[in-house]
Amino acid sequence: MVLAKLVDSISGRLAFFPPVPTYTVAEHGDGDRALYCKPLSRAVRKVPQGRVTWVPAAGSSSHQLVVVRVPAPNPTRRTILHSHGNAVDLGEMLPLYASLARVLQCNVVGWDYRGYGCSGGVPAASTINRDVHAVYAALQRDEGLTPGDVVLYGQSVGSGPTCHLAASPAGAGAAGVVLHSPFLSGMRVLNPGWTRWPAWADLFPNHAAAPRIAAPTLVVHGTADSVIPVGHGRTLATLCPAAVEALWVEGADHDNVEDSPLYVPRLKAFLTKCWGD
Repeated sequence: MVLAKLVDSISGRLAFFPPVPTYTVAEHGDGDRALYCKPLSRAVRKVPQGRVTWVPAAGSSSHQLVVVRVPAPNPTRRTILHSHGNAVDLGEMLPLYASLARVLQCNVVGWDYRGYGCSGGVPAASTINRDVHAVYAALQRDEGLTPGDVVLYGQSVGSGPTCHLAASPAGAGAAGVVLHSPFLSGMRVLNPGWTRWPAWADLFPNHAAAPRIAAPTLVVHGTADSVIPVGHGRTLATLCPAAVEALWVEGADHDNVEDSPLYVPRLKAFLTKCWGD
């Protein structure tokens, strides 16, 4: 217990950088009491079709997580569950979700970690791994989805909970996994010169989870990533037993991979493999 608290303390200081919340949760005012993310800044675009639900944080009676679902243009069960990076919240991610829902013709669901946006609590490695299970279970329960309807997508620090879920019995039936600018583990990013450290001190050991991910896995990484070197993605691609051909975006840094003209076509091709035509 003491070691777990120490790791959470380290992760809270080094891995998570919640921005000042960019949104509040408000009612649409259309009579059905539906909630949405209301931007607090003109720099954040309103996405009215993104409907908000609250999911209790795992093991907590006082904290709730904000979960947003952006529907596809046409009704479908096909859904991406996206776990975002460490310095953004849902208000900043929603425009991308709306774009992906439109061009990929699937629902896109995102969630804010504890301490991000309007989600309660304090972010930590142990809680984020438990919370992604809670969000995944709520998605199946509330939307009537099966694991095969869902592709798990983890971006940057979001690759941690995504690998954790995908490697677990609960996530084993997912249709696919996307690892976007992922890392081998937190310590391998924070201290790249170290050759060894106590296993208990590592954060998000994706390298250990990857061999247990049975679903088709697409790794997407920029070759000029200055935050998480592309070598992390290359190694993970070799560790995932069902990895498909990865997308190495030449010259892309950590935060602009999705700007590549190769990004959407590669995602479309991968989703076709996961879900069929």
